[in-house]
Amino acid sequence: MAAPYSRDMHIEIDQLSVTGHVVFAGRDGLVKVQTGGNVAQNTRQTICIGGIETTQQAYQQMLGEIRRVEEAVKQARLLPESKEAAQHDLQTVKAQLTTPKKPNQRILVRAAKSLLRYSPALTAAALTLFDQPLVGTIVGSAGEIAASFHDLISQRSASKDS
Repeated sequence: MAAPYSRDMHIEIDQLSVTGHVVFAGRDGLVKVQTGGNVAQNTRQTICIGGIETTQQAYQQMLGEIRRVEEAVKQARLLPESKEAAQHDLQTVKAQLTTPKKPNQRILVRAAKSLLRYSPALTAAALTLFDQPLVGTIVGSAGEIAASFHDLISQRSASKDS
């Protein structure tokens, strides 16, 4: 007969499993309890961005790319009203990408398309942002319009690399 408590336990809110995986309010953990009460725990922080569960590292990488586009807007030689419009478009894109829920695909695509039209340097920076895996996942899951836009951007970016 097998000893009681010989298997690992997986606990989530309202759920119990034997895989050894525990989720505490957005934190994943692996908890092993052996005879004698020894406990080993490994945790990994996950966050929800753009309706997608991701890691803090991927989120920080996306924010770094957004900062590079912000810098490109600052450095761009544009008329003051165009620079202001580009900053507004970028802030709209940033707000849509960094919300915990799924972004509004129409607002996101409209701002992104507008952002791509100001200057070649700004277009290159924006294309790099949209090449980020997390950004692609967020945009692709936002809806059909956003997914089509991302496919078009990916093709445009690939043709520039060739």
